[in-house]
Amino acid sequence: MNKQYIYQIISQLVNDDYAKNKTTPRSVLRYLLPIESAFGYYTSNKVEFFDPQQNQIFYRNFNVKNENSRIESIDYINGRIDYFNKSVNNNGSYEKIDHIKKWAIKIKLSTPIGNTNVNPFSENQSSLIRIIDDKKIYNAASILKNSDFIICLNKTIYEYLIQLTAGKQLVPQNTLYQPILEYEDWFMSSGINIDDTPLLFDYANEEYRSSNPVIYSIDGLTNSINIKYSIRANPEHKKWYTSKTEGKVINLIESGLLEDYVSDCRFKNVKKLNMKKLAIKLNCSDKTAKKLLSLHAPHLLDD
Repeated sequence: MNKQYIYQIISQLVNDDYAKNKTTPRSVLRYLLPIESAFGYYTSNKVEFFDPQQNQIFYRNFNVKNENSRIESIDYINGRIDYFNKSVNNNGSYEKIDHIKKWAIKIKLSTPIGNTNVNPFSENQSSLIRIIDDKKIYNAASILKNSDFIICLNKTIYEYLIQLTAGKQLVPQNTLYQPILEYEDWFMSSGINIDDTPLLFDYANEEYRSSNPVIYSIDGLTNSINIKYSIRANPEHKKWYTSKTEGKVINLIESGLLEDYVSDCRFKNVKKLNMKKLAIKLNCSDKTAKKLLSLHAPHLLDD
C-alpha cells in the first residue's frame, strides 16, 4: 500500500470548505469519516466553459457510457481553459480558471457517531459531500458496484490508519483515535468483518465487473430536478444565470448538494421548508427563494 497516495485520498475526504476555512488539513484529520455512498459525477452529457475574454461559451457533448467520448470532451474544454489562462498570464485582466475534473466521483460520508458538537463536518449534511478526483479511484468505481466499492475503499483507508498507529494504544487526544473508532463502528454496524474484507485495488478487477458500477449510479432525486445537468468550468459566472442567487441554487443542484443545503431550513416537527429561514441563507427574499425552488426543484415544495 502506497501510504502517500492513500494520504492524498484522505486529504480530499476531509478537505471541505467549512473545515478548510476554520482549521488546517492536519487538524481536521481527526474528523475523518467512513464513506456511506458513492455516485457518478459525469451523469449528464455536456461539459461547458464560458470564456469571459471572448464572451463565448465553449461546450462538448459526450456519451456518459463511452469513456473515450467523455475524456475527449473534457480534454477539449480544458484545452480552451489553458488557452484562456495563458492570455491571463499575459494581461492579468481576468482570474485563472480551474480545469474541469477528469476523474471525479461523488462521495457522501457517514454521519459521525462521535461528539457532533465539535465535528465541523456535522453542522449540516452538505458538509458530508465530497468530490474525489483521482484516476485510480475512478477506475475502481468504473468496475465495482456501489456496495463493493464502498466496503473495499473503507477497508483500504482503515488499514492505512492502523498502519500509522504502529500498534500503539491510542487515547482520545490522539488525532487518529476517533477516525479509527468511526471506521470500526461502521463495519460492525454494517455486519461486515473487517479482516475478511479485501483492499480496494486488490478487488477491483475484471472478475468483479458490475453492469451498474459506481460511475453510472445516480442520486434518486435527479429526476425530480427541473434542470438540464451540465458540468461547468466556471459555474459561478453570472453569464449562466439571471441572478447570483439563481446561480447558487443551480450550482447546489449540479453538485448534488441542494437537499443537504436546505436540511437545516425545515421546521423541527415537520418536513416542510421554512422559507423565511432559507431566504436568509440564500440572501434573498422569501418570494425569490420560493420562485427559484418552484422553477428548479419543485419536489422540495411538495414535501
